[in-house]
Amino acid sequence: MTHYKGVPLSRRRFTGLAVTSAACGPIARASAMQSNPDSNVWEFTDDKGVTIALPSMPARLVMDVNIAAPLWDFGVRPTGLFGWNVLADGTLGDAGGNIDPAGIPIAGNVSATIDVEKLITLDPELVLTLTWEPGNPDEYWSIDDPATLAQVKEVAPILAMSATGRADDNMIRLAELAASLGADLDSDDLATARSECDAAFARFAEVVEAKKDLTVLFIAPVAEETYVASPADWADLNMFSELGLNTYMPDVEPGDFWQPVSHEMALTMSADVIFSSTRNEAWSLDEIKGSPSWGLHPAVKAGQLFGWNQDFIQSYQGIGAALDTISDGMNRSQKLT
Repeated sequence: MTHYKGVPLSRRRFTGLAVTSAACGPIARASAMQSNPDSNVWEFTDDKGVTIALPSMPARLVMDVNIAAPLWDFGVRPTGLFGWNVLADGTLGDAGGNIDPAGIPIAGNVSATIDVEKLITLDPELVLTLTWEPGNPDEYWSIDDPATLAQVKEVAPILAMSATGRADDNMIRLAELAASLGADLDSDDLATARSECDAAFARFAEVVEAKKDLTVLFIAPVAEETYVASPADWADLNMFSELGLNTYMPDVEPGDFWQPVSHEMALTMSADVIFSSTRNEAWSLDEIKGSPSWGLHPAVKAGQLFGWNQDFIQSYQGIGAALDTISDGMNRSQKLT
């Protein structure tokens, strides 16, 4: 199966999460998810509804980079890293966020997302990743092959947190997970990050109200074609849209995530502002500006083209940065269409 930008390119549907939050503050009350606090058993129910029980709080945690980045911000450190967004040279790109990868063993990368033999040497108590389909018991991000999935489950339990639904709701769940793994959500550093995240929500609300007539398009152009993002499926875009951003909606089924189109279709998409993925496979902003298709789009010609980290990091810091990216671009844009 071909992968691109965070989700398999298929027609599979997903089960979304409820929309409840609109700022960072509620996370301050997140707590460890132990169903029996009077025992030493560590328990956590993940976003697939799977309850994992261990004799004690796990310390050896091997993580896909996309879940490691928010947990790092919450104060939880990985024993090892793996996944689609570990690049061949060992760097993590935008997906890595604030992670310092120095000294962290790699148990899989973009060419072989998880190496079971390497995983065994790390002796994990828990393997953590994301899920793009919470309702599918066999879908785990970066552990796609059924035989490999079965092997990983023999090594350690797998815990999956949602990448779909709405990013700020997922942030709350990841904070709960972090707390259960020993993070101090009331630390001074996290209090500051939470306050800065709330300020980013406030700035975003002001910009969206002031620029509510602008249509915003999210894309990922690659060599062969352009992928047009479906805001309903991406947790960050879903959050932006439900907070008032006027997003371009492609004609796709729920759960498709992308509408693949030829580059020549660029001028058929009416938008005032364009945000393009900064993943390594995607065209750079300069390549977009120089293309004979997207380079002629009114938003590109007007300089209203900006980068979008589609590997949105669901932490205070990551959500705040994502909001500010959109706010900054919108502030620099005006109505064209």
